[in-house]
Amino acid sequence: MKVGIIYLAAGNSRRFGTNKLLYELDKRPMYQHLLLRLAKLCRKYPRFEITVVTQYEEIFSYVSGMEREGLMVNAVYSPDSRKGVSYSVKAGIRAVESWSDACAFFVADQPYLTGKSAERFLLEMERRKAALGSVCCKGTAGNPTWFAKEYYPKLLALSGDLGGRKILKKYPEDVCFFEIENGKELADMDEPENYR
Repeated sequence: MKVGIIYLAAGNSRRFGTNKLLYELDKRPMYQHLLLRLAKLCRKYPRFEITVVTQYEEIFSYVSGMEREGLMVNAVYSPDSRKGVSYSVKAGIRAVESWSDACAFFVADQPYLTGKSAERFLLEMERRKAALGSVCCKGTAGNPTWFAKEYYPKLLALSGDLGGRKILKKYPEDVCFFEIENGKELADMDEPENYR
C-alpha cells in the first residue's frame, strides 16, 4: 500500500503571536522535529512518502533541500493556506492523489510525537485496512489522522477553516482509533506558555 504522509506546516499561528513553526525548540525550529522523524521512517518504509504543505518560504526552502538530497519528501508551496486549513488539506491531497492508496495527515506543531508512535499508527491503519483513522488518548481524538483514497473527494470539497476532522465526525462508524498513552505526544503547541 502506498501512503502519502501529508505534513501540514502552514498554520497562521494566530494565538502564538509569531510564527510558531519557526520557534526554536531544543536548538531546532519546531516544524523540523517531527518532520525529521518521519523522514527517517520513510527510509525504512519506501512505500511512505512525505508531502510538506507550507505557506512559508523558509520551510519550503528547507524541505526542497531535503528533496534534493534524495529523501522521500517533497514540498508544496501553498500561499492560499493563510485563508484556512482546507486550502492546506486540498493542496496535500492534490499532490498525492495520483499515486497513493491512502494518506495520513501529521501536523508540524506536535514536536513531541515520537517516531515509534507515528510508525505504529501507520502500520496499524494499514493492517486494519482502515477507511478512516485517528490517534486518541484517553478518549480524546487528535492528530495524526488517516484517510483511504475513497475519501479524497470529500477532502477536496472542504472549504474555509475546516479540516479532515469534519469528515471523521460525519462517518464515525468508519473510524479506527489508535490509542497513545502519553498525552504529551499529542500536545499542539498553540501558545508560548506551552513551552514552559
